[in-house]
Amino acid sequence: MAVADLLTLTLMPFILASAVQNTWFLGDIFCKVFQFGLAFSWAASIYSLCAVSITRARIIMRPYRAPEKTTMIVMLIVVWALSFIISLSLRNHATMETRLATNMTFCLPALYSEHYKIVLSQFILYYLIPVSVIAFNYIRLALFLHKSPMMSLVSSRNTRRASVMIFCTTAAFSACWLPVYILELCIYLRVYHHGYAWDTFYFICNILQYLHPCINPVLYVLLSKRYRNSKTKRILCRQKVKVKPQVHSLTEPS
Repeated sequence: MAVADLLTLTLMPFILASAVQNTWFLGDIFCKVFQFGLAFSWAASIYSLCAVSITRARIIMRPYRAPEKTTMIVMLIVVWALSFIISLSLRNHATMETRLATNMTFCLPALYSEHYKIVLSQFILYYLIPVSVIAFNYIRLALFLHKSPMMSLVSSRNTRRASVMIFCTTAAFSACWLPVYILELCIYLRVYHHGYAWDTFYFICNILQYLHPCINPVLYVLLSKRYRNSKTKRILCRQKVKVKPQVHSLTEPS
């Protein structure tokens, strides 16, 4: 998931440059590469989150049958392979399109006439299905914990901590992407009209869309107790080394 977020962040300079110049300036081939990379990073991030929720539910519900390393590797390969196939199919027709009225060139996932087929497919594959999978695992886990009140205190704390992290990352994903699909639906239904309110909403949606990869690392640091503890120990150790007192002999001449 971190690798997928990093991939999205590496594409941000091209997004910003295109937004500042109001045109796509890197040619048709790189447009296809750019659109695929963007779609692939989004898919890898959310499907990794699905894999984490599935694994977490399995570990908690079957604590004495922890998944083997081979199983985890296979799951990782499946996530990235699935992300690659889906992204390739959705961005296979990525192209440049020039608007004659404004003489601006855009890098689009598909021709404008086919745009909403891509948006609908992306909503189902990148949002509806992953959120449903995560919600299903949460409900299954909640029912299990409700029926198993005898779990140890340490186990329940670890479970709560892991569940909070998954919930927060899922909530961040939903909050960042749901407005984008609502906006796309409004444009498709011709409800969207240029004006201060709609243009502000459009601007906010674009910010949220590309802000999501930046939020995840912050959540990992804030919610990972093990990471915070190790980081605190390192800082304290460095401070102890810096302030280590020097002992001078009392018989040493001044």
